[in-house]
Amino acid sequence: MNKNNKNSLKGSKQGILIAVIVFVIVAFVIVECYGVLNVRLQTQEALASTVYETIDTRALFIRDEHTVSAGSGITIAAVSDGEKVNSGGQISMMFASEESAQRYSNYIELDELRRHYTDMENTAVGSVSDIDVLENSIVSDINNYVRCAAYSDIEGAKDYSLDVNDNLTKRSILVGEPIDFSSSLTELENKISALDISTCKPTGYVTADTAGYYSKYTDGCEGAFDYSKVKDMDVNTFNEYLMQAVSSKGTTQNGGKIISSFVWYLCCVVNAEDVDGLEDGYNTQVVIKSTDQELKCTVIKGAEVSLTDNQTLLVLACNEMDNSLSSMRLEDIEIRVKSHTGIIVNSSAVHDINGEKGVYALVSNIAKWRKADILYTGEDYVVLSYDDPDVSNGIKLYDRIIIRGRDVYDGKVFA
Repeated sequence: MNKNNKNSLKGSKQGILIAVIVFVIVAFVIVECYGVLNVRLQTQEALASTVYETIDTRALFIRDEHTVSAGSGITIAAVSDGEKVNSGGQISMMFASEESAQRYSNYIELDELRRHYTDMENTAVGSVSDIDVLENSIVSDINNYVRCAAYSDIEGAKDYSLDVNDNLTKRSILVGEPIDFSSSLTELENKISALDISTCKPTGYVTADTAGYYSKYTDGCEGAFDYSKVKDMDVNTFNEYLMQAVSSKGTTQNGGKIISSFVWYLCCVVNAEDVDGLEDGYNTQVVIKSTDQELKCTVIKGAEVSLTDNQTLLVLACNEMDNSLSSMRLEDIEIRVKSHTGIIVNSSAVHDINGEKGVYALVSNIAKWRKADILYTGEDYVVLSYDDPDVSNGIKLYDRIIIRGRDVYDGKVFA
């Protein structure tokens, strides 16, 4: 091949390469222009939701509580955590030996299981709840199980797994699947008979010296904080209490504790500007972050601050109690200061027409203007008013709000 042919071939290859590059560039420009000029219409159903303005902080739980005697010898609890007890009521049972305590404890578990299966058997021949209620309970229990597992709450996870099993069994009964409990009940009866509990009954009992809630968990702070002076506590005293609670450790040297008063307190120091929207005496919601549990609380003090204060000691009162709350001392919480209920949409979906805020709704393939007030502005979203009787063209529930589309205007028809 001569030199001229080689140059010709090289030129042809370069020409092809340039043509390919030009084609790719042109194709890219066409695609981009098409994307700009042909924005796909997207809508969102108008559903009511609630958004909260919150204070995130760490709270100290102060209760009217005291430890109780562990009793002599080997003891096992006679009541569950978070359960109410009467003055003089049995808290725990005492046994002569660990072997006797273990056998009696096994008997209690088997007897509870026997009663449980008996109740389930009676359910099979009686009425069962609606299937939608059961399925919602199953989903809720599974979510709670996962949450407990994530926080290493073994007892909580165990309880929810049993609840899931029970509801699945009830669902099977409801849809007509035959379930025979007789073999399980017979097996339990045989195990109970083999225990011979006449030789391992309690030798005595530990009783409550006052009425209240019982918890087997203690952390060494019982009685350390002056419950009667919580309402008069200042920031310095709170900080001292906080340091003491941080350094405390759980103990098993006693028989648990009694929470005497049904009202207890959540105390926390927050920025003064954050309590805007709260008032002393008002009710508010508090969420325990570790469990997602919602509590109804009352603001006792700290919401009304002077202009010169940078921080305030916020004290909230609550009268709810369960096995989880009874063992909490320091918890990260979310205080819901304000709530806004409306239609949540992306900020880009809101338009300003002649000074009037609103959105477009797709009604029978026609864009219709919907006037709305902005109730709250988030990072990239807004909460809009809806179903206002004073606004004839306001947002209605289940409107299809246009959140993306090109050249949208009132009356535009979309094919």
